[in-house]
Amino acid sequence: MMKLKNLPGTWVLEAFHRGGVDLDTLAQQLPDDVNLMLYEVDTILPDSIERLLQTCADISGNQDFGLSMNNLVDITMYGLFGYLLLNSGSVKDLFDTLIRYHSVHHDGGIYYKQFIHKESITIRFCYNDDKHDAHRQTTDWGLGFIPHYLTSFLPESAQPLRAEFVYSQPHDLRKLHTYFGTNLAFNQPHNQLVYPRSTLTKPLTRADQALLKILRAEADRYLLAQKKESVFVQEIKTILFQNIENNINASDIATLLHISLSSFKRKLIEENINFKETKEVIKNNLAKQLLSDSTIKISEIALKTGFKNPSSFTRFFIRYNQQKPLEYRMKKQ
Repeated sequence: MMKLKNLPGTWVLEAFHRGGVDLDTLAQQLPDDVNLMLYEVDTILPDSIERLLQTCADISGNQDFGLSMNNLVDITMYGLFGYLLLNSGSVKDLFDTLIRYHSVHHDGGIYYKQFIHKESITIRFCYNDDKHDAHRQTTDWGLGFIPHYLTSFLPESAQPLRAEFVYSQPHDLRKLHTYFGTNLAFNQPHNQLVYPRSTLTKPLTRADQALLKILRAEADRYLLAQKKESVFVQEIKTILFQNIENNINASDIATLLHISLSSFKRKLIEENINFKETKEVIKNNLAKQLLSDSTIKISEIALKTGFKNPSSFTRFFIRYNQQKPLEYRMKKQ
């Protein structure tokens, strides 16, 4: 198998391999597209994605390869976008995240839209250029994500009332039926799913909603800021934020990035990044956001920001802000 370096799109190629694709064969057939996926996964265009997915389908013998990507990719591989999706408190939160942040996560001309009607809601998977609308594999990956994700939380509500596709009807519909149910329509104007409007209010997690709202807001801020940073810095901040309560260290992150600790430290120097300071800034920013909600206990904030006890958290907070956590909270009220 071709050797995969730790590049932005490595996770996609690894998913292809898990799906039965010989990566050497793929690289021989589509060298430019493989290169784009590895180095420019955030901006790769729909034509390249479709060529890769269709070639994967041909190599693996699985003509539903686009749908299968939802099983082959762990949602955490989407970085902060995945974090926001995983912290969706309701179906409405999930749809709102898809609509607002997919184009931030992948700025390649693919996005979601929603249309709320009296009794139903439509989620549309869109391309900037209409000529791409008939891209079956890419569409199946994008639309298939929704029922695939909902199945884990709401198996009885995961399948839509109706699924519509621009592409022509495939010969074998069994996999499509598994994801989207039996009410399918092809050669339609749009790629979209229709759900009962009542689905929006269904809960996806039992997490504290006040805490969830703050965590999402912080992830939101980091995600939007990432466009100005290198991929390496993005990866560090994403891992730190997602694991801040576990007090993750440099060695842990190096392991997650599949590089040695010495290589990790060298890259930090090259990027002029102070790891300890970066970690503490993330802790402090999150702490201040959590303190803005008076219903969240100081002890809970301490644990959420990676401290073993409130006294350690208080000492850290005073060092950074020259005031105690409760003093900061009172000024914010």
